[in-house]
Amino acid sequence: MVPATTRIYLIALHTSLAGMLWGLDTGSIGPITQMEQFSSSIGHLSSGVLGIYVACILLSASLSSLCSGYIADLLSRKYGILTGGIIVLLGTIISASAKTFPVLVCARLITGIGQGQSISVVTIYLCEISPGEIRGTVAAVLQLLITVGIALGYFVAYASSRIGGELAWRTPFILEVSMAAVFVSGMAFMPYSPRWLIQRGRIDEARAVLQKLRASSELVEDELCLIKGSLEEQSQEDASYREIFQKRYIRRSILGVFLMSSQMLCGIDAVLYYAPILFTQAGFTSNRAAFLASGVSGIINLIFTIPAQLWVDKWGRKFPLIGGGVSIATCFMAIGTLYAIYGGKADGQVYLSGKGPQWAVIILIYMFVASFSCSWAVVIKIYACEIIPTRLRAKACAVQQLSNWLVNFTVALTTPLFLRASPSGPYFLFGSAALFTAVVCHFLMPETKGKSLEEIGDLFEMTPQVVGHSVSIVT
Repeated sequence: MVPATTRIYLIALHTSLAGMLWGLDTGSIGPITQMEQFSSSIGHLSSGVLGIYVACILLSASLSSLCSGYIADLLSRKYGILTGGIIVLLGTIISASAKTFPVLVCARLITGIGQGQSISVVTIYLCEISPGEIRGTVAAVLQLLITVGIALGYFVAYASSRIGGELAWRTPFILEVSMAAVFVSGMAFMPYSPRWLIQRGRIDEARAVLQKLRASSELVEDELCLIKGSLEEQSQEDASYREIFQKRYIRRSILGVFLMSSQMLCGIDAVLYYAPILFTQAGFTSNRAAFLASGVSGIINLIFTIPAQLWVDKWGRKFPLIGGGVSIATCFMAIGTLYAIYGGKADGQVYLSGKGPQWAVIILIYMFVASFSCSWAVVIKIYACEIIPTRLRAKACAVQQLSNWLVNFTVALTTPLFLRASPSGPYFLFGSAALFTAVVCHFLMPETKGKSLEEIGDLFEMTPQVVGHSVSIVT
């Protein structure tokens, strides 16, 4: 008999393969487009066209994520993830077999539709199947597998770049096809979310699921009562996108959208997508050296995600967001300063003078990746999901993911042009955004550590009143 906690983690590992697929693409797409084999078979991509190709997956993902709330409510969290996986499988098959650039763009758009659908629902699903004491750790499995995918993507691309011919750039896509097939095959055997079942009136099925996922029958009955009570307090009408921004829920909704947008505006995907370009500007003179340096950033990303994965429920939510924001801002401000002093442009290319500044920038990029991985990468998605009531969660998280990917799309689209236009500008922009987010978290973010999803709702139902120098809470 598999222990209940172990069962939850096994479910989390499989459903989080959606994140690993996303990571594989994120880690490999930059190196793929820099391969000579890709240029010889598809053609050289200008900075503008490169930005469009890399970013188009985010555009389709953002649009499909908006629909994911309806699908997750209608079909269930389980089948919402599964349908996304099937579309990803189709898109990666087309990418692996494409002969022309327009077909590659269409395939990337299709893949994005699937990614937007599946990833948007995974965090909801993991939060809803987990007890409060391990919810953060379980939900963080998604980010852990994203980082595994990113590191794997970098090194698969690095290894395949040594292959002659088209197979060099097709190999990472073939790996994605294989992973998507495994993901889709296993999702059919995953349990339904007990909260979704209760919301649909299927109490006995919810009890059966909870009995497999909780340590004792007493805990099952207590949780059933808590979930039913929470849902009874909420309107029995179907949730709507308009309701998310009504007076009762607007504070938590705006906070979730803001945090998910800020996660991308800090520049993490500018680094992950375009790492070979960043390291070339910082002094690496060959594609392979830049690829290898990018792979090291993938390993750092993975290594520093693990402490956050293990300790997110001990650290809480507020400390990692504030501390991570300050650290991210410091790294980027320092890089921007180095480029402002020692950087320049020649023949349309950005350069950085001096071995000392070059190595300092490389180290700071790695420090930024480490800071992001052990803080914002893990905590933001968990927090933004868990502060939303069960009945509204799917649609609210869809809006959050939409904002996340729209900002990410803008960053990915403009970064190649921005990096070539201004040596220091991108880093000052990303650093300022991270610092502003840390300030907002300090003043406006309630701590949710160790609380059930139903108890978290009470934090936002309370009204703070300032009396003199003290703060009292009235309900």
